[in-house]
Amino acid sequence: MFHSDHLVIEIIDVLHLHRKKSEYHTPNRPFHILSKRFSGRAKMIFQGTTCEITPEELLYIPANKEYLRQSCGDEEMIAIHFHILNKNIFSPVCMKIDTHKCDTVFKAIYDAWVSKETGYKYKCTSFLYDYLSTIIVPDHPSQNYSRIAKSIQYMENNLEKKIYIKDLAKMCNLCESQYRKLFQLELGISPIKYLNKLRINSALIKIGANNDSMMQIAEMCGFAEQKYFNKVFKDETGKSPSQYRKEILNI
Repeated sequence: MFHSDHLVIEIIDVLHLHRKKSEYHTPNRPFHILSKRFSGRAKMIFQGTTCEITPEELLYIPANKEYLRQSCGDEEMIAIHFHILNKNIFSPVCMKIDTHKCDTVFKAIYDAWVSKETGYKYKCTSFLYDYLSTIIVPDHPSQNYSRIAKSIQYMENNLEKKIYIKDLAKMCNLCESQYRKLFQLELGISPIKYLNKLRINSALIKIGANNDSMMQIAEMCGFAEQKYFNKVFKDETGKSPSQYRKEILNI
């Protein structure tokens, strides 16, 4: 996760937790977790790999990852649960951080989340993006990513247009089957799934930012039919566009 600066994140919950000494097996969860401890220690065991977690570290646990948690007691922490809408393959990470700065950011995110003031989700996401930008680990793109990067940039900049996979493949000097294979290998999802995730993320922003009709928003995000837009939106978020608008605007 900390090697990518193209993540599209949707925060779904922020929790302030206190834990006593305990051991607990956590099953697969459909969301990612970032946690910062203010006190106490714990061990996280992932398929035989053990991470020692202290207040000096930031812990990232990817979605759909089982682990055993052993708390040493007197733990206080803030945990951010979130979806990553445009990439699926990550590994657990425990990294040393500037403790004071991280504490400040996580407390600000929690305070904004529990306030439930208008725009609180945007504020929390803004805090998180800003912090992630300071701890990103420089990484060179893989050869496969370099071969499809032009098409990814095109998708991100032209969501409102009709986009065909065959044209994206041609843009990368690949046949369509090669392009689909490389895309799936590098990003873990198909090109159309990635495109739909980008479009739905754009729709999430537009739904909360203006009063355009759902049909107008669907068209602005590249969906020719509102029925298909509604289906993809619900597949990605678990809610209909109208349900999401009611929640984000607290109406």
